[in-house]
Amino acid sequence: MKKKLCGILLKLALLLFGAFAATFTIYMLNLENKLIYYVIRPFLNSHYDAQKRDKRIV
Repeated sequence: MKKKLCGILLKLALLLFGAFAATFTIYMLNLENKLIYYVIRPFLNSHYDAQKRDKRIV
């Protein structure tokens, strides 16, 4: 029973450490902003530019 519990806790600790390492890497390399700038923003710009305008901006 105790050996099984230790095994489960070890796996949980490794999983949490892996999740922490992944989020720390994303934060330190600024990957979320790079994703927004290189992937999401061009998509949103093309979508916005494709919309028909009812009124012109003077």
